[in-house]
Amino acid sequence: MAHIGIKIKELRKKKDMTQEKLAEYLNVSFQAVSKWETGAASPDLSMIVPLARLLDVTTDELFGVDSNEELLRQEKLKEIYYETWKTGDIEKRYKISKTAVEEYPGNLEYLKWLADAEGSFGIHCNELGSKEQIEHFERSVFYFEKIIEDSTDSHLKESAIRGIVFALSDLGRRDEALQYARQHPDRDELLKYCLKGEDLKKHRQTLIFRKLADLLGELETDHYNFETIRLAEKILKLVIDDENYLWFHETLMFNYILQAQCLTKQKQYTEAISILRKSYEHAVLYDKIFMAAKETPIPYTASVFNKISFDANEIVKSGTATMTESFREFLLWKSFDPIRDSKDFQSLSNL
Repeated sequence: MAHIGIKIKELRKKKDMTQEKLAEYLNVSFQAVSKWETGAASPDLSMIVPLARLLDVTTDELFGVDSNEELLRQEKLKEIYYETWKTGDIEKRYKISKTAVEEYPGNLEYLKWLADAEGSFGIHCNELGSKEQIEHFERSVFYFEKIIEDSTDSHLKESAIRGIVFALSDLGRRDEALQYARQHPDRDELLKYCLKGEDLKKHRQTLIFRKLADLLGELETDHYNFETIRLAEKILKLVIDDENYLWFHETLMFNYILQAQCLTKQKQYTEAISILRKSYEHAVLYDKIFMAAKETPIPYTASVFNKISFDANEIVKSGTATMTESFREFLLWKSFDPIRDSKDFQSLSNL
């Protein structure tokens, strides 16, 4: 079998892999690999198939295994693995993940299976804080580190970073988890698993703030759906129950513009103009608060946001207009033509 050593060396170099790395994946010493390649020794028969898979060749070149069997075997492993996500069988998932990694060393997708499975098995199948649970979490971290180090697939690497954040947090190694979280595109979502105390409270409030803004924006997407626009107003007032709206004065200003547009379409002209006055009031308040918040951040006082402040210097503006100037521009919308000639509407235009 001396020719196998020559082939191993050729294929290893083709993959730009060191003897040490190949040995690590096969769980043997690099001296053993060196002996294979010089012909001083031969791989054990049980190593032939894993070795061929690691080097991305068919075993025909090493020992004669049908390549079609390889494809069928991988399909079967994936079928069993993904079925466990439907059945919730964590123990079976752990077992099939270990089998996949043993049979296909160097396959980072399968290693990701095992890294995830170690964490899940540690959480659900071990006593909290037990030695066994900690060992599962530590193995999970170890496997994720290998994926992050070796993978060239950005999606797989990002998934591994997310996984290692959870595993390190489970181990109480929050500072390390924090470093990884900052490398991920969804860093803000991951940070909540790394922070603690007041920092965590402030971060969670920041996330709630952003999600609230996104929700209100989605509800207002259909400018003529009066019910969802009103719902956005109700949600905002329910969350900020002390009326210290700060940045959300802009949200209310625009919300009332949309409500007035709907009311005008419904020919409820008096109600539309009344709502427009509310819109103007919030525009004025926003401009006043904005100028003050450029000098010193103003804290929110509603309980859901009592750890964060409105800092006008952090606002990204799409133009130079003030909110009251924007209000007047909205009044030029064609949808307000039916009430444009009324004295009450014209008085708003002249504010």
